[in-house]
Amino acid sequence: MRLKTHMIGFAWLALRQAQEALKQGRLEDAQRLLRPAQDAGHKQSWELLKQLAGAFVERGERHLRHDDISAAWHDLLAAERLGGSDTVVLKLRQALTKLGLADVRDLFNHGEPARAGEAVAQLRDRGVRVPELEPMGEAAKDWLLAREQAERGDITQALHTLDRVKRLLPAVPIVLEKLQSTWQDRKRPLADLLIQLHEAAQRERWQNVVTLAGEVLALAPQQVEARRLRGRAWKAIEPVTQAVAPRPVAPAPVGDDEGQMLLWIDGVGGFLVCLKNRVTFGQAGPERLVDVPVFADVSRIHAALTRDTEGYLLEALRPVLVNGQPADKMLLRNGDRVTLGGCCQFHFRQPVPVSASARLDLVSGHRLPLSVDGVLLMAETLVLGPGAQSHVAMPDLKQPLVLFRQKSGLGIRWAGAMTINGRACRDRADLEIGATVTSDEFALTLEPVGRSLARR
Repeated sequence: MRLKTHMIGFAWLALRQAQEALKQGRLEDAQRLLRPAQDAGHKQSWELLKQLAGAFVERGERHLRHDDISAAWHDLLAAERLGGSDTVVLKLRQALTKLGLADVRDLFNHGEPARAGEAVAQLRDRGVRVPELEPMGEAAKDWLLAREQAERGDITQALHTLDRVKRLLPAVPIVLEKLQSTWQDRKRPLADLLIQLHEAAQRERWQNVVTLAGEVLALAPQQVEARRLRGRAWKAIEPVTQAVAPRPVAPAPVGDDEGQMLLWIDGVGGFLVCLKNRVTFGQAGPERLVDVPVFADVSRIHAALTRDTEGYLLEALRPVLVNGQPADKMLLRNGDRVTLGGCCQFHFRQPVPVSASARLDLVSGHRLPLSVDGVLLMAETLVLGPGAQSHVAMPDLKQPLVLFRQKSGLGIRWAGAMTINGRACRDRADLEIGATVTSDEFALTLEPVGRSLARR
């Protein structure tokens, strides 16, 4: 009996504190304080819950007027959880739903299907159930699928998929029409290049294979056959730095004096690895002025990308677009497309959630002085492996391979036997610039960059 009396007294105290919190506009505190009274079954708590729901709606409307949409949704959902279901709650939900759908359409109009899909998923999570939402979600998935198909060189299939996207959307974005036209223009040249590439490979003209494969990959960056044949060509040409015989290599610091190195992976491709926290981008020329030089109509020093505790901060020194919108300084997100000048475009990815390292892929057909497949911005680790959550996809590997930084330089970690410059080792070993690493499942080489990016 005493326990029950104590609980009732405590509930009354919490009820009074909740009333005071509500009066002061401390809605979350009021909601928390009301729980004991509600559990005890106080009739007054139900009236207060109704008032609290109304207060959440009023605050949500204020947030909406000040364009704080996320906060407005938070308050609406809080009101609904408290049982608010009258006209004002419904009105706020309708207004926020309308804005949410408009945002999704705007993302499609700017050619951002990944973000459009995220926005659709967020609306679903917020309880939006309207007929046009599901087709938009399917359109976002299909648009991304079409991109993957085009990057693999399946242009015909990509065009069919885009047709499906156009049927799903209420209005066809201009950017989608332009994309379809661009892919249509690539279809014939890509087919011709693939024929020439196979002929060159059959005749073992490996230097031609490297050139033709680079042209194919400029049109379709993930074309499997071009990557495979280029890997064969690199192995056949056998650069001096890829000699298999053991040779003494002087220890080198992490990267060369410019904070970069080249990573060549047989059957996969080549990558420029940037080890500095700040990387600059600009036009390729006789003199090396930037870390990532590009043969494109951009300024000599066009932009910079800095890695810090918050992520990757893009700083525009000349005109830059991020997902089609002008940007001077902003943090990049996984999936962002960065356009330097008029048309030189990079795709920014952070595929490994636990790693601060990122990857940049040129998706506009431009190229660096070296025929590399991408730029790797290495923080502490680079993951090479079979899964989607890898900085470099190596589908033939049964388990991930990790390159990592340490005080003495670089290291490699892989659960198995491997050979580094002819020296057998297992599981974990130090790496030096100039090292060649081989195993039953992979072969890779690290090369110094020096001034090769400027010379070639």
